[in-house]
Amino acid sequence: MIRLEARPVFEAGALLGEGPVWHGAGLLWVDIPDGKVMRSQDGRTRTMKVFGSPVSAVLPRRRGGYVALHDLDVAVLDADFHELGRISVLQRETGLRLSDGAVGPGGELWFGSMRHDLAAGGSLFRLRAGESAPTEVRAGLGMPNGMAFSPDGRSLYLVDSVRRAVTVLDYDPETQDVSGDRVLIEVDPDLGTPDGIAVDAGGGIWVAMWAGGRLRRIELDGTWSQEILVPARNVTSCAFGGAGLQTLYITTGTVDLGVEEARQQPTAGSVFGISLPIGGLPQEETEL
Repeated sequence: MIRLEARPVFEAGALLGEGPVWHGAGLLWVDIPDGKVMRSQDGRTRTMKVFGSPVSAVLPRRRGGYVALHDLDVAVLDADFHELGRISVLQRETGLRLSDGAVGPGGELWFGSMRHDLAAGGSLFRLRAGESAPTEVRAGLGMPNGMAFSPDGRSLYLVDSVRRAVTVLDYDPETQDVSGDRVLIEVDPDLGTPDGIAVDAGGGIWVAMWAGGRLRRIELDGTWSQEILVPARNVTSCAFGGAGLQTLYITTGTVDLGVEEARQQPTAGSVFGISLPIGGLPQEETEL
């Protein structure tokens, strides 16, 4: 197996950095617990918005602005991150919040829900432009986490962190529906827990390993081919960006690190990066 090593490119000290997307010549990402939306660009990181409660992803809109997966709702934001409206998804008493998300080939928004206590009980949702509420596409999942589409737009890859698996759902571009649910790979506990993912232009799937200090690339036959080591234990997600989309940016967190672990991992919570021979795909923008 090919082994590589990432380096810190944006020092941040995030509690739980997540949801990176490359947009507008910069990297957008979130620090989940405090609901911070961050932009890393030109060697520095700025806070663009503070929700004050968990935000798990911010994704660009085709008409300008963004959508944010904020706690229980989908928030619609303008280009300056001012809120324009909300679409309600969950109720407080369920003990759930929104998790990771992705934009489908048709511009629809896909996202998951997860329990606050990290037990099984999440769902997969789809929200289309003009809809007042999302559709619960799959219920009874463990913890839907990272999700991404294949280069041909025919497969939705979905991480279930409780099942410790990366699964494949068949996607129909005509109907924007999914079918099937097969396990592409199960992750050994020694590697960490599968979290966020990114698909490269060659169809390989990069998986961030929470508590594993690494990412691994899955081939389409369900085997591991490459590994990127990160000098931070809590690796959360990844996205391609930079010139030619050749850099894989990697978010990390400091949450759950003990005093000694934090001392040994001084760059934990930073955004790391590594240039790869096979780059990524342009970030889709939602029609919402």
